[in-house]
Amino acid sequence: MRGQQSNPSGPAPRRAGPPAGGAGPDDARRSRRLVAGLLLGVAGAIDASVGAGAVRVDPYVVIDEGFRRLDVTGWAWLQLATGLAVIAAALALTVDRRVTTYAAIGAGAFGVLLTVALFAYQPVERATSALLAAVAVWLLAGHLRATPRRSAASGGRGIS
Repeated sequence: MRGQQSNPSGPAPRRAGPPAGGAGPDDARRSRRLVAGLLLGVAGAIDASVGAGAVRVDPYVVIDEGFRRLDVTGWAWLQLATGLAVIAAALALTVDRRVTTYAAIGAGAFGVLLTVALFAYQPVERATSALLAAVAVWLLAGHLRATPRRSAASGGRGIS
């Protein structure tokens, strides 16, 4: 090659970037965590928007005798709070800490449980939110299995 000198006895030049075979295992774990955060954020936004809409207006349902007012204000506030907690947990996933992954799994699982309880009320939004949150929890559980724990003997703080 022109302009470059080779040094047969010296060290090989260092390469910047990922290995030649593609993304490394750290990149795969990071992308799994960030995709799960994105899915949780969307599920939380759905929950928060539906909860905020239900807080403002109580819906009516049709039964045999006619229209009945359905008071879901308590459920709506719970759904709004859960949606905001899921969004906060999704944002916390940008920090690569084990505790944020546990918090996101907990918030996502609670969101799925709330979705199961409220499924008859707004089934399309509930099914979408449950699917997104369940996939995110599955991805985060896989992230936890793939991430090695740090120990105090290996230079870590002991708590991760």
